[in-house]
Amino acid sequence: MDTRLRILKEAGVMFSKYGLRSVTMDSIASELGISKRTLYETFKDKDDLVAQAIEEGAKAHKQYCQTIIAESENVIEAIFKIGKLNHELFSKINPVFFEDFKKYHSEIFNRVNQRGDLRDYKITESLLNRGANEGIFSDDIDLELVNLFLHKIIDLAHCDEFREFGNEKIFSAMFLPYLIGISTDKGKELIKKYFNKFNS
Repeated sequence: MDTRLRILKEAGVMFSKYGLRSVTMDSIASELGISKRTLYETFKDKDDLVAQAIEEGAKAHKQYCQTIIAESENVIEAIFKIGKLNHELFSKINPVFFEDFKKYHSEIFNRVNQRGDLRDYKITESLLNRGANEGIFSDDIDLELVNLFLHKIIDLAHCDEFREFGNEKIFSAMFLPYLIGISTDKGKELIKKYFNKFNS
C-alpha cells in the first residue's frame, strides 16, 4: 500500500472514531509514525485530506456493493446484504463525525448529498433494473422516478430527528413498505424470506 492510501485509510478510521474536528494533522502524523512534512507533501491541508478520505471511502463502498450485487442470487438478497453492510458500517461511526462533517466541511458534505461523482445513483438504478428483469419489481412503474424517490427516502432517513430510532427501525418503517409496494408477488415472497433470514 502506498503512502497516500495508507494515510487515507488510517485517517479515515480516526475520523470515524473520534470525529473530524478533534483529529488534527499532528495526531494523524503521530498515529501513523510519519512526519508532518510527509503529510503536507501528500495533502495540501486537512480539508484536502478529509475530501480525499471521503472520496476513497465512497469508492470502496461502491466496490463492496458491486461485489454483493454480482454474488447475490437475486436483487432482494442483494438489497438486504447491502443494508446489513451499511448498518455495520454506520454503527461503527461516532455521531460526532456527521455533525463535524456538516459543520466544518460543508463543501465536501454537499457533494456527498448531491447527485454526482460521490453520490452515484447507478447502484440503485442497477438494482431496480435487475429486479424488473427478474420479475421481482413491477414492470409498469417508472424506474427512474422510483430511483430518485429512493434517494429522497435515504436523505429523509438521515435527518437528525430520525437518528434516535436506529437503522433497523428506519429500514422497517420507511424502506421496507416502499420496497413491498413496488414488488410483484414473487418479490414480496422474497422480501419475506430474506427479512426473516436477516432478522432471525
